[in-house]
Amino acid sequence: MKVIYDQSGSQVMAMNEYDIASGTAIALDQVVKLSSGKVISAAVGELNPILGIAAENHPGTVDAFNPRANGTRIKVYDGPMEIYECYAPQIVATGGSTTTFVASTVAGFADNDFVGGYMKLMAKGATSTITDGVGTIYPVTGSTAASGTFTTTTTINGGVTAGDTFAIFPPVMFQKGNFDTNIIKLVLTASAALPVRVANSDTARNTIQFEPSLHLFGNKNN
Repeated sequence: MKVIYDQSGSQVMAMNEYDIASGTAIALDQVVKLSSGKVISAAVGELNPILGIAAENHPGTVDAFNPRANGTRIKVYDGPMEIYECYAPQIVATGGSTTTFVASTVAGFADNDFVGGYMKLMAKGATSTITDGVGTIYPVTGSTAASGTFTTTTTINGGVTAGDTFAIFPPVMFQKGNFDTNIIKLVLTASAALPVRVANSDTARNTIQFEPSLHLFGNKNN
């Protein structure tokens, strides 16, 4: 995830240095937390307060061109009011219709979790029948957990078929899912309450913006 601005309106992001074990590998833009006073990676299904976003690479190995690569300090964007951004998750349809997009891989969410969000056609499958152009955006007006069905009141002309790919933009305040294995973006593989929540979406740039909902410094600890 990238830090893009601060909710106070400042374009100057808070950044501080923290202790890190010399052999700990942390990537630029990775979500991090503290453990025993030292920076470590957040977990895929993180439930604890985060510290922020890594502001530099720390591979934890010797680099002749970067003495900090296995040093004992790392820079972190640590402001509790900072806004993060990542690309929206993309999901391949397993079926659908002119008003539904079905993704059986999305499970574990409650009914209507995605209402108020959007889905955007990103690619058509080999046997697609959709006649709308790639990039068409549809509001999510209903979602059914058991079947992984997203419903829209805007007609998907031609109808969704298996293989069509959509980007999913969850609604504001959405807080479920997991981080990916690199801990840099949202994936819709679980319904755990992550320590970040959706603050906005940019469907033109295919990104989702997040604010900390559980931050080490506490003003978002609710």
